[in-house]
Amino acid sequence: MMGAMRVIAVTGLKGGVGKTSTAVNLAAISAVTGHRTLLWDLDPQGAATYCLDLKPKLRGGASRLIGGGRGGLAAVARHSTIDGLDVVPADSSVREIDRVLSVSGKPAKPIRKLLAGTKGAADVVILDCPPGLSAVVEAVASVADVLLVPVVPEPLPFRALARFSEFLDETKVASPKIVAPFLSMIDRRKPIHRRIEVEVRSRGGFLGAAIPESSAVARMGEEQVPMVLSAPRSLAAAEYRKLWAEAAERAGLS
Repeated sequence: MMGAMRVIAVTGLKGGVGKTSTAVNLAAISAVTGHRTLLWDLDPQGAATYCLDLKPKLRGGASRLIGGGRGGLAAVARHSTIDGLDVVPADSSVREIDRVLSVSGKPAKPIRKLLAGTKGAADVVILDCPPGLSAVVEAVASVADVLLVPVVPEPLPFRALARFSEFLDETKVASPKIVAPFLSMIDRRKPIHRRIEVEVRSRGGFLGAAIPESSAVARMGEEQVPMVLSAPRSLAAAEYRKLWAEAAERAGLS
């Protein structure tokens, strides 16, 4: 496939909102649809690494990687069991990335350099960011083509989403226009979820995909296989495919 490499980041202000499930499943869809895909696990918890059945070991450690050693992302990436999907795994050293970027003065520069060195080897890079507002998220926002933000349909996550847009406005690292929120872990048996979904659809600003609360998603930690592959006919898989189509369009992926 020809064309510029695209960077899709998945982030959120808190954990437990379906962030990693989104990153892993979108990476799998990207790969099986023919894009050379790299998933970079930037979350010290390493859930994306685990869900793809890879060892939580980053060769040389995160500080050395961010410092420009070891030949960039390609040198530390590992092949997954999915054709076309490589992974930069996370281990405990990934916690150091935020500290290194925080004191660098230009947190985006090392991330941009690492991604630039990946051009030619990948069509799509998907970043699973750590939760919260941090130097890592600030750096990623400055290089991403689209920032996917899963939002559970409850009041507090919506306040967090507003804070995220304010963060981008304040830091001037990226336009809030790259933020692409979508409903995640929606359970339409709950009146509040149904009500908020109606409000979101009437107000606009969200992607159309709405990822349901799903046992197939929950089993990913046990099966270590993306659920779009293990349960392709499920509603959640269909919504992830819809989300991928929307994200790819937003990112300008041809």
